[in-house]
Amino acid sequence: MPGKIKVKVLAGRNLPVMDRASDTTDAFVEIKFGGVTHKTDVCRKSLNPQWSSTEWYRFEVDESELQDEPLQLRLMDHDTYSANDAIGKVVISLAPLLAREANNANGTAGPPGGAVMSGWIPVFDTMHGIRGELNVIVKVELFSDFNKYKTSSCGVQFFHCPMIPPGYRATAIHGFVEELIVNDDPEYQWIDKIRTPRASNEARQVAFINLSNQVQRLVGLKAAELGANAVVGYQQDFDLEGEAGVVARAIGTAVSITPLPTPSVPVNITCTQQSERERDREKERCDKDKGSPRHARHESYGGKEPVGSVTVQNASLNSSSTPLGIHRRSSDSDLSVTPKGSSLNALAGIPGSGGGAILRPSMNSNNLEMLEYPFLTMTEYPPGFIVHIGGTVCARSVKLVDAGGESPARAAWWAELRTELRAHARALRCTAVLAYSERAAVREDVCVLSASGTAAVINLDCGFSTLEEPSLLTTGSRNALDECEIEPCSIAHVPYSPGAGPYRAELSTCGGCRRARVPTVLLATCAKPNRLTSYAKAVTLTAVAARCRRAVGAEAGARDLSDQLPFLEYELHKLLLAKLRMQGANAIFALQTQIAIGERCVMALASGTAVRLGALPPPTPPRIKASENDKNAIEIQKALWDTFTANKTANGYDLGSQEHSTNGVLPEIEGDEAPVLDLCADKDACVLELDEAEDVETAKALAIRRSHMQVFTSMLRPAPAAPPHAFMQVWRARLGSQGSGAERLVASALTGAAYKLRRLQPAALAAPSFQLELPEDEIQLVVSGTAIPLCDPSKIEHSNGAEKDGATVEGDDDIFALDEEQLVKVTPEVVEDKNNGPAAGRVSLTTLSTVEGTKIARRVCSLRLLFVRETTAVRELGGLSGFLHTFTCEVLAIVRAYTAALGGNALTSLYLAHLLLHNNAHKNQGQCLLSVGGDVVHITY
Repeated sequence: MPGKIKVKVLAGRNLPVMDRASDTTDAFVEIKFGGVTHKTDVCRKSLNPQWSSTEWYRFEVDESELQDEPLQLRLMDHDTYSANDAIGKVVISLAPLLAREANNANGTAGPPGGAVMSGWIPVFDTMHGIRGELNVIVKVELFSDFNKYKTSSCGVQFFHCPMIPPGYRATAIHGFVEELIVNDDPEYQWIDKIRTPRASNEARQVAFINLSNQVQRLVGLKAAELGANAVVGYQQDFDLEGEAGVVARAIGTAVSITPLPTPSVPVNITCTQQSERERDREKERCDKDKGSPRHARHESYGGKEPVGSVTVQNASLNSSSTPLGIHRRSSDSDLSVTPKGSSLNALAGIPGSGGGAILRPSMNSNNLEMLEYPFLTMTEYPPGFIVHIGGTVCARSVKLVDAGGESPARAAWWAELRTELRAHARALRCTAVLAYSERAAVREDVCVLSASGTAAVINLDCGFSTLEEPSLLTTGSRNALDECEIEPCSIAHVPYSPGAGPYRAELSTCGGCRRARVPTVLLATCAKPNRLTSYAKAVTLTAVAARCRRAVGAEAGARDLSDQLPFLEYELHKLLLAKLRMQGANAIFALQTQIAIGERCVMALASGTAVRLGALPPPTPPRIKASENDKNAIEIQKALWDTFTANKTANGYDLGSQEHSTNGVLPEIEGDEAPVLDLCADKDACVLELDEAEDVETAKALAIRRSHMQVFTSMLRPAPAAPPHAFMQVWRARLGSQGSGAERLVASALTGAAYKLRRLQPAALAAPSFQLELPEDEIQLVVSGTAIPLCDPSKIEHSNGAEKDGATVEGDDDIFALDEEQLVKVTPEVVEDKNNGPAAGRVSLTTLSTVEGTKIARRVCSLRLLFVRETTAVRELGGLSGFLHTFTCEVLAIVRAYTAALGGNALTSLYLAHLLLHNNAHKNQGQCLLSVGGDVVHITY
């Protein structure tokens, strides 16, 4: 599918002074794509140039080159007697425009004349940051091509959204898609020794963008081969392996989606009538399938068909009950570990999805076992999709990085982990792995690969679609689920029998149905299903464990690291479960675990959202195992009990009311007195031994009560027309001996974020993401998230005046001074003004998939950017703190400009990832690589 690019440069503004004699600039622009370069006229002696020429600069290239290569606009200062000086560059990836233009070519409604990007784009220089803006217009036109051997994936849409995007419904789920590319890092090429730092940084930035576009194109090709037209839950990462090169990895879930009709009154009537007709059909299907193996297995372990309907809150489920398709991978040939089903249903094609055989399973088929990797990267699912949660499964591997490694070798490493993860899920009697993610930690020649997810039993006959407004989901549209819906507590039921599990597990009777078996603690990497009964409040939980490295080097270091990992994970989960019990909670959702490798130690960080489920038994505080004469242990035990009681009261877990209770009041712990010391010999996760000084410090740390911002849940009411507030913090401090101080640093990170966002109160925090690194002898923690302003019931009548006064008094609380005691760097985003709505032209940023209190009018495209910033004046910029703060604010400003130029006014599913942060204090140098992206949408309040 050949294409045409048309570029027009209109004007520039706020350019820097390049000619000191006249305090002006002789600006012109070089427009480059591939090997073709065009130049504009020179606009002399102006800091706000206007190019009067209306000429379009055209490029005619192939489709694959359109997807891989970025468009580069270099702003230059013309010099007559010397070389021209570079001012900065605008690097535009054409992938967002190609997705829109491909939809137009396929018949989807869109603006005539091709996809257009128009607006003011900041000019970025890798040595000086933003240096003015350029007003450009970029158009992309594609010619229709039905060649089945094409090498592009222009017809496949990409969404970072961890769910089916609002406004779409999924007609088929085709499965897991992944891709991996290994390339040389320009920073380690021989030419880097003779070129300038600016040229080296620009070459690295363009190379990374090229890799990002290439891996996206290959993932899209795989999705198109499966018959999909979209990839949701798209995740992309870079592994910097030094001289060995850079690895670009991407995973996602291939689906076939169709846009929902614009919500209106006739649509609601149609949906209600359709649901009325389908109610009898669903009832007949449920009666017919009650004898299937899936129903038999659920009933034997406590599942049952309910008599009445269950209220579904925040259900974003379309009324259509079209069963989802599962596509069988062509590479599925491992007969030894992948049993094949013998009974298959009829094959049917999905119209408009690019062809391919689609398998539509019924509820009694085992077609999931035919998939090579039954993984889904989405974290949020509609009601009825998750039947049982088996628990979190994880696989890790330690590898030696060799220079000149090929892509097949790296792909084989990940294939081993995925196969192991699939075996873990099947050992738990689960059919799929949800919220699947991959991480890699690289240190010199050693890397640790991690794959994790939530093993679950899923129901593929659930209607997999979302609506933008839950109010549009009438009672009639839920009737398809009412007849065959299982109890809400069944999600927490274990999918295996009590004696047939892969390991000894502590099981209890379900607090909802009083018949099935549930675990005492539930860990999951996915978001909490809305149907699962819980208390209203949720809290953020973090835990850090560290162990010293006993050997360094290549093989010796890798072998030592492999021996240390099991002990490190045991200590991490033991501490995590102890903290979970101290909060009075019994489940963790959105669990993230990562490994960081340092020169002297290795660390593990776990974070998640702790909630109190009604189906699980109430937790008890950790008990101290010591002698009765140990007064110190008795005091610690009493402090633990007091903290446990205070946390439970603050979280509202001491009350009998639940989020949407259908089973009555929860049972509570009998008695209010502190338990005595545990003198038994049994050890489990809630028993602490005070054998060493570190154990005593850990027990004392558990007794310290910390208050954080509450986590945003579906029961909280956001403030009307209040935009979300995305933020990012980078904490950097000296690392103590044996990794000491890491727990205190991580614990204080959220406290500091809550303090700096205090002007938004009342507010809730979306589940934050953490990134832990150990550069040299320091520890670095990156915390990113979104604060959502909430309605204050006590101040509704005074909200207008109070908000205006608060904004006036505390309007300068966006930038904070660096603490003198520690090398801690705080980088909050410049917070938007708190008013009744966003200002004109203001772009909202949020890490959530939707902007609360708004309606997404349309989804434009996905956006991914990468920036390299270097400076030789770290001290002049305010130290490492000032350097990082300035760079982050510039990146967010560029992201907002790109979002507005593409036709959106919000960026959802925002992610910020620090790929690299170098600091050479002796040479006053600093360098940072930042990757940022999300989904560009247009919202209405």
